Amino acid sequence: MPRRSHSVPYSVRSFYAASDVEHGGKALIEVAGRGRSSFAAYAHGGLFRAVQQMRSGSATEVLRQIYASGLRGCGGSHLPLARKWQAAIPYAPRYLVVNGLEGEPDTFKDYFLLRDYPQVVLEGIAISCRVLGVHEVYLVINAAYRDCLAALEAVWQQHAGEFADIKLHLLTGPEVDLYVVGEETALLNYIEGKRGEPRLKPPFPHQCGLWGQPTIVNNVETLSWIPILLTDATRFAGQHPKLVTLLGEVAAPGIYEVTLGQPLHDILQQAQPEELSFVEIGGISGGLVPAARLDVAYADEALRPLGVQVGAGTLRVFGHGCDPVAEVVRALQFFQAESCGRCTPCRVGTQELARFAQALQDGDVSAEDQHWAHRVAAAMQHSSTCGLGRAAPVPLLSYLHHFAEPQDD
Repeated sequence: MPRRSHSVPYSVRSFYAASDVEHGGKALIEVAGRGRSSFAAYAHGGLFRAVQQMRSGSATEVLRQIYASGLRGCGGSHLPLARKWQAAIPYAPRYLVVNGLEGEPDTFKDYFLLRDYPQVVLEGIAISCRVLGVHEVYLVINAAYRDCLAALEAVWQQHAGEFADIKLHLLTGPEVDLYVVGEETALLNYIEGKRGEPRLKPPFPHQCGLWGQPTIVNNVETLSWIPILLTDATRFAGQHPKLVTLLGEVAAPGIYEVTLGQPLHDILQQAQPEELSFVEIGGISGGLVPAARLDVAYADEALRPLGVQVGAGTLRVFGHGCDPVAEVVRALQFFQAESCGRCTPCRVGTQELARFAQALQDGDVSAEDQHWAHRVAAAMQHSSTCGLGRAAPVPLLSYLHHFAEPQDD
């Protein structure tokens, strides 16, 4: 992929795909922050407070505070951040890769942070580097988020003293928004200029990552919470905040700050649904849940029995005139197009499930067909190389569980 770059030690190096200036794979929706915002409150109180306080403390103490907060990954994995870092530190990580590709359609929480709070994003990166002993960072953002580049560079240059020992590489993602590149090892391949496809694990990135060196990969939102929790531990006292993209047939779409475990129905009501028939939970890789089943907590342990998870934090509301089957078809066609084709379960499985979904929409599905679809989905979820193949069947499975009429054998 042709790139142009300029290199300034311990400053910003920017790489752009030559055609990124003309193309962008993700359709942007104007999103606004709604309601309570810890990020706005932190920025109002003065930026770079947490990183300045760290000079009088130790990396061990900061890691202890992150552990005590219970901060989890916000890109979809929800793994405890401190535990992930503790597993990596013995390997002496060389690189920190910050994933801002946000390839999930209708998901814009990272865009919101990069656009409106680039200072907080970069402060979280600086603190992470000092805890991990890392001096080189790759921040990769979606090609459609190019309007964020100037703000990120300006903050970096204006506050150079805070980043004196860190070299930042600021990259845009593929010109065509490849969903699979958001998988952490596919992202490493993309940075290295290779085909953006997942690697087999183990080894894991913290053991052998970018250019064969130990590497930490974290999401933009995850690291952005660090300055806040270090200056206001009460925000994480017995709770976990999360940014949610709430769109669809609502009067007030946007980015909401919620608390994991909060009643899902209450979260949805904040956006003033015009009418509510069903909700897509977790983005296009999540599932569909009818309105009658939404009286649950917004947390993975409560959502899993419904066949869905929090994921990247997207909630899309559908009214009574919407057809859930059409959304299943849309999702499976998306995954069929986005599969890198490396592993057979995903390459063939997405094709077959997309065909099944189309037949479902046409009303030409038997009980035997449904049993077959379940078998294909199980094979994909148990043997695909990466998360795309495991997530692709979820929209269909959720539909069959919550909406489909039982078929006679």
